[in-house]
This record gives sequence, C-alpha cells and structure tokens, in this order.
Amino acid sequence: MTNALWITHEGVRLNVDLHGAGLEVGALPTCPGVYAEVHRPSGGVRIGETGNSIRGKIRHDIAWFRSMHLGTAPVAQLRRQHPIALAARKSGAEGFAYFVVGDDPGLADKALRQSSERRVFNWVRAHPDWVDWNRQRSWRRNVSTTLRRLVFEIKLGFPRCSWAG
Repeated sequence: MTNALWITHEGVRLNVDLHGAGLEVGALPTCPGVYAEVHRPSGGVRIGETGNSIRGKIRHDIAWFRSMHLGTAPVAQLRRQHPIALAARKSGAEGFAYFVVGDDPGLADKALRQSSERRVFNWVRAHPDWVDWNRQRSWRRNVSTTLRRLVFEIKLGFPRCSWAG
C-alpha cells in the first residue's frame, strides 16, 4: 500500500490510513486482528477487534447494517441511538468502507489485540479527519469481572493461578 499511515504498538504495525475505498469483503483476511469501519458520508470511524476472522466479523456487521437499513433488525437494535446505528439505518452497508488495521500474527493474543484496539481508539480521537464512534467497554467489564472472580476465589482459598514459584 503506498503512502499508508502506520503507528506501532508493542512492536505491531497498525495501518491507520482510513482514506480511500477500503477493501472488498472477499479481500479481507480470515485471521484475528483489528479492523476499521468508516462511514463515508459522516467520517464516523468504528475500530473493532476479533479473535476469529476479520472477514467473518465484517460480514456479520454488514448483515447488521442491512437489517438496520431495511428495518428488519430486532426492535431493541432499531431503537439504538448510537451514531453507528443511526448511520446504518440511514445508509445500510453501502455507506461504509472496511479496512484492515492489523493482521499481524501476534494479534492472535487477546490482550495484545485489545490493547492495540485501544491504541487506535486514541489515534482516531486525536485525528481531525475522523469522528470517533468507539464506545467499546466490554474489555473493561472483562478485566473487572476477571479480577472480581479472582479475588473471590482467593478468599475461598482456591485461586486459579499461583504466584509462588
């Protein structure tokens, strides 16, 4: 890719050149990684990560965009007021372009993938060309839930892991 913009996070190069037409779904990789969905009319950017196939995740999102646009999504989804839901209802999948931010083999590691995703969240927030649509909070809940569970297990006397050699 010529003139691509790259940032590096923990040794992983992340492509943050979100200009242009993006990639056709069939050209997306089938490995874990970080991706971007850019709503062309508004400049809204959603960064995502998957531990499975980037192509499969984007296909799933495209089906959601279409169902939102056609009004066939579940009522709870159709009521959502988040900018990506509003954009999907208005333009369907046709308003979006899809980009691979990172497909480095190291991104198979969930912690690295999620920290890379957060690094790109911050890059998008600071960039004047883009509107940040990232509202990801599940990794925070996962960390919080894991810590609560670990503390509970330690209190009960059967921790999952040992810190002593």
